[in-house]
Formats: sequence, structure tokens, C-alpha cells
Amino acid sequence: MAGLMGLPPLTRTSPPVAGPKPPVLARWFTPAGPAEMAVVEAGGVRVICVPGRYCVTTVIEGPGELVLVDVGSVVDLPRLCEVVAWLDKPVGLVIPSHLHFDHVMGVDAAARHFDAELGLGQVSLNYVKGRRGIRKPKNISVRAWFWMWLWQGLPVFAREDLPRGLRFGLPWGDNPFEARLGPRLCDGDSVPGLDGWEVLETPGHADDAICLLHRGAGLLVAGDTARNFHGGEWNPLVTDFAAFRTTISRLKTFEVQAVFPAHGPVVCGENILQRLRWMPL
Repeated sequence: MAGLMGLPPLTRTSPPVAGPKPPVLARWFTPAGPAEMAVVEAGGVRVICVPGRYCVTTVIEGPGELVLVDVGSVVDLPRLCEVVAWLDKPVGLVIPSHLHFDHVMGVDAAARHFDAELGLGQVSLNYVKGRRGIRKPKNISVRAWFWMWLWQGLPVFAREDLPRGLRFGLPWGDNPFEARLGPRLCDGDSVPGLDGWEVLETPGHADDAICLLHRGAGLLVAGDTARNFHGGEWNPLVTDFAAFRTTISRLKTFEVQAVFPAHGPVVCGENILQRLRWMPL
């Protein structure tokens, strides 16, 4: 793909690692289709999408180490090990984009397995240190929850995630991380181990949500701030509407040609943040 808006050319290929079998229900019912293994490169920056049981893990390659963003389940580890072996670099940091269970039940296990540090945004860190559960979105309904579950293929909790995993990312959870804690990730900070990547605090879907941005390459690791069930949309599950409006307005000021959501395939294109839709529940 030719470079957009003055950004470097972007390519999208498949890695030499087999992805999971796409869920049948996601293939049938999700307009954008299920998440896929993908390698996206722009300006010498490489990002790998690794679909997992509950969410997509985004692997960002730095000059000497890797950063993993979101590990939803312990059962995602074998495929992540294959990707790490292919890239032949150590994992330096594992970051949850926010403390919702489908993004974090495998984070502690992954950080300990790879002997990596745990990277938490400052709001996430406050929750963890205070042993407090996260606030849930205000506008979720049984109907909305069911459709989002269906679009992901109706995944159920893996045996390996129970019972300890239920202490992570749920309103009653105390998030008992045992991995080594890395530096606090604050808005505007550079991501340790990665050149050109910065932390953005993006509250709205969750109070503690963060995104990772590479301005030079035009790449945004979005967590749940954006998703791709319908071709690319802002997440309609919201904890704080005023904060989310501010987040969306801020993100639209950046030139981005690829958005990596934690649910659904990577979204690429010109002015992609301007074209993400708002879809009511």
C-alpha cells in the first residue's frame, strides 16, 4: 500500500506462524470477519497481530526486544511463543491496554513466562495498588453483550484461566499480578524498548484505557478504544461518555494509516481515524 498523507508505505502480509482456526460463528455473523494473523510494516516499524481466545494480542517489534499488548488467556501462550521464536527477540514488556478480563487474564502468566516486566498505565496501576476492581461500562445490556460475544465466536472461559483468572479484570477482582512491575506508563511517555512509540491515555471505554501511537509510521494500537466488527468503529461500550468524546477528538488529530484493535482484524486506510464509525448499541 502506498504511503498515505506523507506517511511511509504500508505493507500487510501473513507471518510464518499458523493462526487459530477462525470461530465458525464469527465467520458467519461478523460483518468484518474474525481477527486474523497479520504482519503490518511501515517505515521500518513492524507489528504482528495474534488472535487469541478472547482478544487479539498485538506484538510490537523494537530494535532489541518485543512488547506484547493484551494477553486475554493463558491458552494464548503457545502461539505467542511461536511468534516470539520466529522474531528471535526477547519480550521486554507486557502491557494491558486496560484492566478488562478479556484483555488481562493471560497478562501475568505471559510476563512471568517470558521473564518480562509488566507495564501498566498510571490509572491501571492505581487500581492494582489499591486492590480495587474496575468500573464496568454504563450502557451495557444483555442484548449488546450477546451480539459482541457472538461476533467473537461465543468463546467460553478456558479451564486454564480458572479460578485464578477470575481475580483479574472484573469488578470484584483485585488483579493479583506477580510479574515484575516495570515503569509507570503515563500520557506522552515513550514506550520502553521501542523507538518512536508513545503512550496515550484514552479514557472512555474504560477509565484506565491507553493506546500506543507511532506518529512517524502512522500506527495506533487501540485496545478497546476502537474495534472492528463492522469495518472499523469506535467502541460503543462506554464507562465515561464525556471522557470518550475527548479521547475521540484527540485521536482524530493524529495521522494514522493502521489501527490495531483488540477485537477484529487490523483496519488500514487513508484518514482511518476520521472514517471510524459510531455505532449505537
